[in-house]
Amino acid sequence: MITFLALIIAIVLQFIGAIVALSLTKSTKYSLSWILISVGFLIMAIQRFIEFIPFVWRGWEKDVAAINTWLGIITSVLVAVGLILIKKIFNFIRASDQSRTESEKKVLNAIIQTEERERRRLAKDLHDGLGPLLSTVKMAVSSLNQIEKDNKNNEIIENTDIVITEAIRSLKEISNNLSPHVLDNFGLASAIKSFSGKIDSTKTICTSFNSNMFEDRLDYNTEVVLYRVVCELINNTIKHAQAKNIEIELTRHNSLLTLVYSDDGKGFDVNEVLYGHSEGMGYANIMSRIKSIKGIINVESDLEKGTKVIIIVNI
Repeated sequence: MITFLALIIAIVLQFIGAIVALSLTKSTKYSLSWILISVGFLIMAIQRFIEFIPFVWRGWEKDVAAINTWLGIITSVLVAVGLILIKKIFNFIRASDQSRTESEKKVLNAIIQTEERERRRLAKDLHDGLGPLLSTVKMAVSSLNQIEKDNKNNEIIENTDIVITEAIRSLKEISNNLSPHVLDNFGLASAIKSFSGKIDSTKTICTSFNSNMFEDRLDYNTEVVLYRVVCELINNTIKHAQAKNIEIELTRHNSLLTLVYSDDGKGFDVNEVLYGHSEGMGYANIMSRIKSIKGIINVESDLEKGTKVIIIVNI
């Protein structure tokens, strides 16, 4: 009785498996190997059904045995040939994965390049449009200083001149942050040194930068991505780490570029920030940018032990 029930269950399951296998044929682009394997599964299900016949009609044992022998041979041949040919399916899956990865990188690169183009356009508009207007106003206010006036008017004009001067300075800073001319003209190492120097000059946090790449230029996309990543890391340290020191090292050995960033801040839970549901800190943006230039990034941090980020790019 147990054998009878087990055989019924096996027949049902094997027919279900055969139907599922056949239904996946379209997904494999009608691959011959998958068709052969699916037919093999179907024949195996038929074998189980034929083995069930003697339980209902006695005297068929010899016929069933002969039929099962030939069906077993056919099944073995179909499955063996199918497995030999199935390499094509895996090659197709691998090619599809590579194509999808390349497409994702192209889309990400397009987004980054569009973002940088908009930054440069906005920086140019601010510098060439609003800049001259403010300079003209400053000249007009300076001219008023040459006219005799009472002390009250003199104070108003002087304050206005100070405000305009500050506005012009802020405009230059905003324009430079949007599209740093040092990066365009002198390269990645000089741009990072300039930016870290500005942070260091505030005296709120000590920054040091070392590099052997001051004479090297990379392709523009790589320079922009790495510069933005460094800016984001420094921003994270200032906003979240409560650190006193930042160290940045940018080196190149043959075709390998290595960027090492570290601070002595309060650190964080790497798994929570990188792979959990933590919001902010910009690490998702950093990792996607590094991925776009085919780089690898490793983040090390522990509570009260600071943070170290290592980025390697094959250039």
